[in-house]
Amino acid sequence: MKVQEYTLLIFAAISFWSEQIAADFNLNQGYYNAPLDWPTATDISGSSSTGYDKSSLEDSCDEDSSSNIYKYTVKKPNGQDVCLSEYAGKVLVIVNYASACGFTYDNLCALSELAKKYRECGLEILLFPSNDFLQNVGGDCAAEVLANNYPEFEVFSEICVNGRTQHPMYKFLKNKLPGAFNSKIIKWNFTKFIVDRNGCAVKRYSTTDSFKDIEELVQELLKDQCC
Repeated sequence: MKVQEYTLLIFAAISFWSEQIAADFNLNQGYYNAPLDWPTATDISGSSSTGYDKSSLEDSCDEDSSSNIYKYTVKKPNGQDVCLSEYAGKVLVIVNYASACGFTYDNLCALSELAKKYRECGLEILLFPSNDFLQNVGGDCAAEVLANNYPEFEVFSEICVNGRTQHPMYKFLKNKLPGAFNSKIIKWNFTKFIVDRNGCAVKRYSTTDSFKDIEELVQELLKDQCC
């Protein structure tokens, strides 16, 4: 093959390669437009139970805007079904609990004090053990022990609060009250959802938010006797 033919062949190959690159490169904007498939936390862990399932970030609110929490059923650690309509007329604090978290002791103390102070006025604190962040030890057996040691709480069976296997009640709560930047994931243990006497989710608090603020809201909601 002559030198000229080699030259033409090389030129054709370079031209084809340049066209492919140009398709993904915006010359006017000066940045690469090709989609980047960055690994997610789910990819790294290999499990959606850690609470970082990408699909949970894309969920849209598909519940009726007038609906409340009473349509959901949850389970006690012994397997007994409990319809949340049993708590109609109560102010609820719903918490994702983990037994081995660094925030466990302080939260149990503060929540226990809150429950003992206001339970007779109509407050119920609902604890949902969750191992989404790999910090809940003992599952439902430990939940039963927790319920026996802290009778001021309503303790339920272990659930997932994020990802494909999340409990429908938590999907409802997160759609009603998304977190920072409209995020629909629970970011850590001991996130609190406050529900009024009508079963409507009214406020979301993060793990480290002040219990003083929570108590002030609880006091305000307990004054409302309308069910």
